[in-house]
Amino acid sequence: MSASLPLSVNVELLFKEVGDDLGDRIRTAADHGIGVVEIWSHSDKDLGNVRKALDACGSTLHTLLVEGRLTLADASTREAFVGHVHAAAQAASSVGCTRIVTGSGVGLPYMKRAVQHRIAVDALKAGADIAAEYGVTLLLENLNTKVDHPGTLFDTTIECLAAVREVGSPGLALLYDAYHSLQMGEAPEDVLTGAVDLVSHVQMADLPDRSEPGTGTVDWAAQLRTLRRLGYDGPFGLEYFPSTESLTSLRAIQEIVTAL
Repeated sequence: MSASLPLSVNVELLFKEVGDDLGDRIRTAADHGIGVVEIWSHSDKDLGNVRKALDACGSTLHTLLVEGRLTLADASTREAFVGHVHAAAQAASSVGCTRIVTGSGVGLPYMKRAVQHRIAVDALKAGADIAAEYGVTLLLENLNTKVDHPGTLFDTTIECLAAVREVGSPGLALLYDAYHSLQMGEAPEDVLTGAVDLVSHVQMADLPDRSEPGTGTVDWAAQLRTLRRLGYDGPFGLEYFPSTESLTSLRAIQEIVTAL
């Protein structure tokens, strides 16, 4: 598998065959030409071990999560959210990672949506300021409410982009999750035209069951060509539940990306 392929893999989900040690998974990914990886949580990880593996392989950790999964529309969570952003930014800095990921949290049915949006944007502004201080970017991820994350406030790409624009800080960008977007019935060309400059990362998995690209209903060759044509030039993050052995599950998307 070519090291030049613009792919990143979530090693919480892929290369489990080599065991529980994330360092071993990072090394296995690198052995197969994938030098960009992602993780979810950080507080339960041996980040020293992760850094050691990254350095030994010349690999990069592309994203990790802001923990807590707080409701950003609830102003009472602001201080805790800022604390979680601090912790994630510190963890990211310790392993050379430049992107930390958050969602908006669930919405509040007793509050007008416009009010919730404003409160969430204020929280994201505070988080973006902290991220910028550490030299990392806070990524706001669109999460679908139809299947995986019922009740999420910012479940469309359009609302996430609106929040990113309102914050207007280099410390905040969009993580465009194509799986979640497609689950919501969005077309990447419709929601991202003229907005790719606000996209710092793209993740993907197939529909309907979040398995590897090539096993479901999405024409990934068309979708990835669209993203490249719109101007996205970063890696495609593979965050799926493999239905088979990891390397086998990567083959279809490898062939598509090679042909781009």
